[in-house]
Amino acid sequence: MHRLPALLLCAPLLACGDSGRPQDTANATLTTSGPAPTTLGTTDGAATDGTSTGEPTTTSTTGLPKLDLGQQPDQGDMATTGDCAAQMLEPQVQSIGVDVVVVVDTSNSMQAAIAAVEASINQDFAAILGASDIDYRVIVMGDWPPGEQLDICISAPLSGTDCNPPPTVPAVTERYKHYDAITGSGAFLDNILAWYTTPDPHGLAPGGFRDFLRDGTRKVILAMTDATSASNAEADGDAFDAALLALDPPHFGTPGARDYVFHAIVTMPANSPADAPWLPVDPLQGEGESIQRVSVVSGGWRFPLSQTDSFDVLFQEIAKDVVETTPIACAFPIPDPPMGTIDPDTIQIDYQVGGLPPAKAFHQVIDLAACEAEAFYIENATVILCPAACAEVQADAGAKLDVRYGCDVGFDPAG
Repeated sequence: MHRLPALLLCAPLLACGDSGRPQDTANATLTTSGPAPTTLGTTDGAATDGTSTGEPTTTSTTGLPKLDLGQQPDQGDMATTGDCAAQMLEPQVQSIGVDVVVVVDTSNSMQAAIAAVEASINQDFAAILGASDIDYRVIVMGDWPPGEQLDICISAPLSGTDCNPPPTVPAVTERYKHYDAITGSGAFLDNILAWYTTPDPHGLAPGGFRDFLRDGTRKVILAMTDATSASNAEADGDAFDAALLALDPPHFGTPGARDYVFHAIVTMPANSPADAPWLPVDPLQGEGESIQRVSVVSGGWRFPLSQTDSFDVLFQEIAKDVVETTPIACAFPIPDPPMGTIDPDTIQIDYQVGGLPPAKAFHQVIDLAACEAEAFYIENATVILCPAACAEVQADAGAKLDVRYGCDVGFDPAG
């Protein structure tokens, strides 16, 4: 299958338009000057948007993540500031989490497509995300067995059941959630909006499927419907996009910086080759142009429902794209040195553009309100890049970051 253009998405804090990781610490001896050092260690739940709300992140060890910090940690590299010898450590840089929402039309015409999804989603989708160490969650929205027409049951290891037979209540796990609801193609987009706050029948999501979504994650929607009774008015797709962005809490971004991408599997002609999806630049065609329009405005792909034999390839490509385009979180714990402690007031961040010297120094400011270009702040023992610095690093596939500490750099925590 053709390798397709990356769909870049930005972290929620960044207004960078519609678009759209980790080493051990080195052996180093702490040398400080100035005030007595304060002991700081690592923390869980580093924020991605300038807060410390415990947003889901992951530390990769596979080499797949976007931010390449090299194969070996620094071995006590020195950088001098006056008469002081600063120590250098590589931080554990993390990627933001991803929530994948799979919306399935369970009307009688969807039997072959549903079977293809049930067969492919574990091996050809979840396995790829899991191997990348991305913190992902799959949320399936469709009729749980026994269905009024058709139904969908995702088996283990993603879910907690082998579906033989399915339990009475969906067997959800930390990785897998199921919102039991029925939709056909006619009210497909309207139902997605309505289900956001509508309780499910099993009490798993009493506040609607928004209960399954996590703050600070990238949202990937995979919509599957024959779309034969869906609107062909492009304006209806634009209206859905506007309504999705207006939902409260705002999980999907803003018109200038969407935090979601919408892939559609609908009744439409096959591309050439047949296992290649239609891209946002390609014309709308086939059924359900309102649904296709949402894919176009969000930078998503469209794929013919008839090509069920190629669903495995499609799922693999979507999973690979999620891995390649999920940005770093722009926040990481202060490294825990093997000996001594780190005085947080002496920290600077060295950023090597493209992973090559010379390094550009990011300086410390007191908080988000004081942010400026090439700066960061520290909150709850977490280093958080300011918006401009975050945007610069996220756009650099070869970026390399180091934490330099131990020398008086002139930072005044009192402002």
